[in-house]
Formats: sequence, structure tokens, C-alpha cells
Amino acid sequence: MPKPPLVLAALITLVATPAFADKTADQDEVTVERKNSVNLSPLGVLTGSYNLNYDRLFGAHGLIIESSLFARSDDDASSGGIGAAIGYRWHLSGHQNSWFVGAMAGFLVGTGDAEIGSGVNTMRFEVDTQVFSVVANIGKRWAWNNGLNLTIRAGAGYGNYSVTTDSQSADAQQAVEKVDELLSIVPVAIDGELSLGYTF
Repeated sequence: MPKPPLVLAALITLVATPAFADKTADQDEVTVERKNSVNLSPLGVLTGSYNLNYDRLFGAHGLIIESSLFARSDDDASSGGIGAAIGYRWHLSGHQNSWFVGAMAGFLVGTGDAEIGSGVNTMRFEVDTQVFSVVANIGKRWAWNNGLNLTIRAGAGYGNYSVTTDSQSADAQQAVEKVDELLSIVPVAIDGELSLGYTF
């Protein structure tokens, strides 16, 4: 017949083993819930268009704030501008690593050069642009345990464009009016993102 201490030890082992196993399993499943993400577009180095955004999760709902800066220049023309946007994202999984759908409202101001005519009759003048947009989008974020993430999104919506010039030339004024009219006929804004970031 087993001695009482051995019986007691066996009972403790039988009772404690499942509890310890469950606790270990739970600990393995626990991961740090990352609510924040900061992302930057790496393509800015090639295109001259830089986008930086911050995404904050509240459950499955996300608030996103985005800023943009673009500057392009070559022998023929140059352009530049800044913009800002605010939006909503619904992360389908409720986590950073998820498909999402959302909407953004943004405003952008920019300036650039334009040309009319050819040869010795070429005239260059400055054009100012303002854009207000409201777009819907869909995207995917791949977030890894080390905090890094890759995010893509695409969307489209309404864009209100205003194109003006300070040039007093009648030809320049007429050219700008035609562009402004064309943009008012097709008031479409395109939205997109390809970015790398860090979640924390």
C-alpha cells in the first residue's frame, strides 16, 4: 500500500498538471495588443511625394490622420504642395493585422508651372491648385510581432478642384479656365497608399 505522502504527491500532481498546462497555453496566446501605427510611403524617394499617417485603434474602429508633401522638378517644369486628411477605418479583424474599409476627407494646396505655345512663342506661367476630396477605400495591413507592418489601400471618391493663375495674360487665363472647367465636369479624386510602418 502506498505511503500517505506518496498518495498526496500523486494527487497534487494530477490536479496541478491540467491547471499548469492551461496557464502555459494562455501565456503563449497572449500577445501585446498594438493600438497605434505610424506609416511612411517609401516611394517618396522615387516620386517626390511623401505621405505620413497615424492610425489609432479603438476596438475594431480606427482614426487615421495623414499628411502629405510633394515636390517635383525637372528641366521643363516644377511643382510642389502640402496636404492633410482625416479618416475612419474599420479593421475587420479588430486588430492591426487586418483587412480594412474606410473613408477619408482631405485638403491639398499646390503650385506648379504650366506652358502654352511652342518655340519662341512659348509662355510659362504659375498655376495654383486647391483640392478638397472625400473618398472611400479598402485596404490590407500585414502586421508582424516585431512591430513592423506593410499597408496598402486603394479608393476613389469626390474631388472639388480649383485651378487659378496670377498671370495677367489672356491666353494663360483662358488655358486655366479650360482646365478648371474640365475638372469640374469630372470631379473624381483617387486615393491610394503603399507604406511601411511600425505598430506599438
